[in-house]
Amino acid sequence: MRLIFIVLLIGNIIFALWHLLGDRPAVAAVPAKGEGAALLNNLQTLAERDELSRATKKPAQKKLPELVSLSSGGGDARQCQLIGPFVELLHAEYLVEQLTSLEVIAAIRHIEIMDGKNYWVYLKPEMSEKEALRRLYEIQAKAIDSYIIPSGELANGIAFGQFSNLKEAQEKVDQIRDQGYAVDIKEVPKSHSEVWVEIKEGSEQKVSEEKWLELLKAEKDIERRQNYCLGVAN
Repeated sequence: MRLIFIVLLIGNIIFALWHLLGDRPAVAAVPAKGEGAALLNNLQTLAERDELSRATKKPAQKKLPELVSLSSGGGDARQCQLIGPFVELLHAEYLVEQLTSLEVIAAIRHIEIMDGKNYWVYLKPEMSEKEALRRLYEIQAKAIDSYIIPSGELANGIAFGQFSNLKEAQEKVDQIRDQGYAVDIKEVPKSHSEVWVEIKEGSEQKVSEEKWLELLKAEKDIERRQNYCLGVAN
């Protein structure tokens, strides 16, 4: 009886110890030294990759400012630099490109230069082209050089030529009137077009005088002058 009691007691003690040891919290696994180093290296590699990606990524290109377009209308009291005249339009365009690279705002101007006046000897317009032709045949039959004015405010009129001298025009008028025709004289402005490069007011200060001399020497017979802005030339 005593033996059975002792056996049961020992069994209970063993059972209690087994439950006590089995319910202990599991210890967190600690990576081995080699595994920890590999994990650290992986983290460093990812960080370096992100840094390398940022370093090699191309920066966003800056949007170039739009050039201000200068009006081609009438001038005002402001003073601008004018460079020209250019014989070839291509040469003026090349200069504008050079100035733009120097942050100078420039534009090409086609400027009408007044050369004085012409004097047009004419006979007033007829009511129709048919009437103008009839009048022309009549005049030419008298061996008078003449032609029909095709367009404009004097369309269907008869012209007897243009003269650069008023005295010559008046002599022609006298000759035609002696033939019985009431001709008149019309003054016609005489001009020619020149190609110039206009620099926006104040923009020329971005270029040194030495550079200006270099730019002007590259083209024959051009000059740099101060004048009214917006393509007005005397």
